[in-house]
Amino acid sequence: MGQEQWGDVSSQTQLLETIRKGIAGKPMADFNEPEGFSFDPNCSAIAVTLFQTGNKPLRWIASKSTFKATLGRVVELLGKDARIKEFAVDNGGRCRILFEMITSQVLLDVNKLTDSKFCASRFEPGITGFKLVCKDKTNYYMPTDAVVQSHMTITQALNYFAERVGIGRKTNRISQRIEMLRAMQGRWYLTQSRAFVSWQDKATPLYRGYPAPVVCSRQNVLDMTRSSIKWLLDNMGSDGRFLYYYDGVRDSVIDHVHPDRDEENNYYNILRHGGGIIALLRMNEIEPDKKYISAAGRAVEYLVEQMREQDCNGQKAYYVFENQKAKLGGSGIGLTALLRYKQATGEKKFDKYIHGLANHVLSRICDDGEMIGYYIHPLHNGGKPIIEPNESQKRQLFSFYYPGEAMLGLALYDKLMKLDKTARDRVREQSRKALDFLVLKRPVKYKELFEPLPSDGWLMQAIEQWAEVKGFDRPEYLDFVFNDANAMINHMYTFKNSPYYDYLGTFYYHYGDHAYIDGARGEGLIGAYYLAEKMGHKDLADYYLANCKIVARSLVFSYNSPQSTYFYKQPHKAIGSFRFKLTRQWMRVDTVQHTACYYVRLLKAMGKTDAF
Repeated sequence: MGQEQWGDVSSQTQLLETIRKGIAGKPMADFNEPEGFSFDPNCSAIAVTLFQTGNKPLRWIASKSTFKATLGRVVELLGKDARIKEFAVDNGGRCRILFEMITSQVLLDVNKLTDSKFCASRFEPGITGFKLVCKDKTNYYMPTDAVVQSHMTITQALNYFAERVGIGRKTNRISQRIEMLRAMQGRWYLTQSRAFVSWQDKATPLYRGYPAPVVCSRQNVLDMTRSSIKWLLDNMGSDGRFLYYYDGVRDSVIDHVHPDRDEENNYYNILRHGGGIIALLRMNEIEPDKKYISAAGRAVEYLVEQMREQDCNGQKAYYVFENQKAKLGGSGIGLTALLRYKQATGEKKFDKYIHGLANHVLSRICDDGEMIGYYIHPLHNGGKPIIEPNESQKRQLFSFYYPGEAMLGLALYDKLMKLDKTARDRVREQSRKALDFLVLKRPVKYKELFEPLPSDGWLMQAIEQWAEVKGFDRPEYLDFVFNDANAMINHMYTFKNSPYYDYLGTFYYHYGDHAYIDGARGEGLIGAYYLAEKMGHKDLADYYLANCKIVARSLVFSYNSPQSTYFYKQPHKAIGSFRFKLTRQWMRVDTVQHTACYYVRLLKAMGKTDAF
């Protein structure tokens, strides 16, 4: 799996101290390659980068005939750099030092570069880099650049490299930059490196720019979960909203999907807001604390403020409306969040909204069981309510996730609310009709939209909940969950097929894909475990739990710790959160929500055992 042997770091720690003294202009003790590092004069280069909160990083790279000559040159260049005065080099608590050495290279035909299959010309962000020798000048894209610059794709890496070699001044079009870069006459190499970074008074080995090895223990998972919920709490606004998004490299709360927004008109998503409420209440399940309930209450108040009243055949209904849209998922997750809050507190003040949301969701189930993805959409029906959409509109309004979110809300509504027989019969009849469509008809009607890797963790959790009701434990419902869980596992990098240390427990659509690190799918998988337990399928439950533990390990690599955020402009803003990707430095309320909720349910399933 590409795992390196991490052992004693004393020689790396000593080298960092020597580098620190040399940059500061103090006498350097004699030094050699740190243990486990082998300098190859045919390919090796050394890069040393300084990081300090609020500063732009400072890096120099050199390549000489020996390790001592190379590192000596790098230290000399850093010490003479005009920006060196910006860094408190002699203060290890403020200035962190990244040491990276290229250890191997292979000739590369840049036109054959790929990121979709495992081969000699594969670009693997954070693991491989580029070296271009052109007209006796050598340019580097170091493997850790993908992490430090928040790159994941070949396009992102080559565009950045084009800027480094001067092409960026010639055109702003990324495609033209890359075309010009590929056309440069020179020798291309694909490189690999080893790296470590200072942390307090010691060296920390890195794998794909992340501190290694990782520890996946019960205590560490609990600590990360607790810290991630604290991150949600610490970043809540006075109006009950969560911090929607943060980019640690850009130090920006403007998300990549809506780059033209500003902080006064920033994008927010009410579905993910509801997920944040659920995450707070999940944490309260394993560590009851009034701070979680209080924060969830403030977030619920904000959620209720986004609701509009509606008449549904003489019954009062409510739907969630935001960004000129009324999404089925918004009302579905809103219903789930309110019910989880009621379950935790016994509070009745929001009951009218719970009943109203349920009435709205039920009204969005067609006669054939299909659930309509939107009640209001600015591009459909003039922005007015969509009551009887035709087949073309249904397809345009299709969502994989919204029906599952809504069905989970209805399952909790049936379980937690006191309903008369007429109301309960209506809920169950409509829900059964919707489940029949989702499980039996949707895969046929929308066959072309389904991928080999399932993604509907919400529906898996909904069926898990509905299976407690007599008549809802039908084999076709259960098989949907188990088949999706099996497909997830079959599209997961495992001990047998994972080429990289941090791929284990991540997902792929097609083998060779860059890793999908995914707490949301994890929630579906842990839902399958609980369902198998409820149905008495012990062997199947054990199988799912074993794979859930593997997924748990992969998510550790997305956690922002004090050690891992060395290159962020403002590390303290990200510590405790979970990211989208291995090398992309984006975090969002739902990346925390999904991972934290998954970890809570996994910890509860494991009991007190520490057997990861």
